[in-house]
Amino acid sequence: MAASPSAKDENLSNKELKYGLALAFTAAFLFSTKPIIIKWLYSLGMSAIPLMGLRMLIALPIYLVIGIYLWRKMETKPDGLTLLRAAAVGLLGYYMASLLDLSGLEYVSAQLERLMLYAYPSMVVILGAIFFGAKVGRSVIPALVLTYAGLGVMYGHDLEIAPPGTSDADITKGTLLILGSALSFSLFILFSKRGIAELGSLFFTCISMGSATLATLIHYGIAEGATLPAMDATLWVGTLVLAILVTVVPSFMVSGAIKRIGPAKASVSGTIGPVLTTIMAIIFLGEPFGWAAVLGMSLVMLGVSRLK
Repeated sequence: MAASPSAKDENLSNKELKYGLALAFTAAFLFSTKPIIIKWLYSLGMSAIPLMGLRMLIALPIYLVIGIYLWRKMETKPDGLTLLRAAAVGLLGYYMASLLDLSGLEYVSAQLERLMLYAYPSMVVILGAIFFGAKVGRSVIPALVLTYAGLGVMYGHDLEIAPPGTSDADITKGTLLILGSALSFSLFILFSKRGIAELGSLFFTCISMGSATLATLIHYGIAEGATLPAMDATLWVGTLVLAILVTVVPSFMVSGAIKRIGPAKASVSGTIGPVLTTIMAIIFLGEPFGWAAVLGMSLVMLGVSRLK
């Protein structure tokens, strides 16, 4: 007996949900390696602005090739305003959020950085209600209390484990920078939905990453001039991994996940991120870990999981 149209639609929906979640979880895993690689590169002498500039410069040809290919295949070309909106949204998600994140990582632990970025769904919920009139469930306020109480505990943990030469003011500065990164990425998640619907996830990502790369290179030129930093083979390999496996690949995955399951599910799906980052930070970076970190992580993860 042939399946009914509704059954086919349901099966398609289930397949889309599974594929969207798979994209979101894989992107979360790749993103979870980012602070580990960045902190390692910092320990070898790299700094935020050169690393960000090289990361985007290496990734740019990939986005250009894919973007040109997709443009040529389009039967109806998008208008200039649509492209401009996508480029502006890209500045939020891939330039501003990255700049604040990499700058903050110079001061705080990989564990605190990943947990703060993991908490961005709380900002998505709040900003969604403000800008798009999204409904907010009764569980949101206690969920927000849990989330930010956990971040407060982790902030205190970072103050206690700060390496020599890092002051309380440095930890506070890094924390505020990364909270700013989370806010910028939350706005990107919300405003990207329209662009993805208009352009498709792949082409939208190419446009948004292209504009972010241009802004990054202008910033790099102003801050560092036209010269490349002195780098050995190890720094180049680490930067290549950061640019391709931790930037290009998950950026396409996030756009694909948002298209299939929406921004709310995509933002909450990365529950593995903080755990994986913490494990890798302990093993590869030698970061201290104690009961305060367990409590802070548990509170944040519980709070984010209760957001509706």
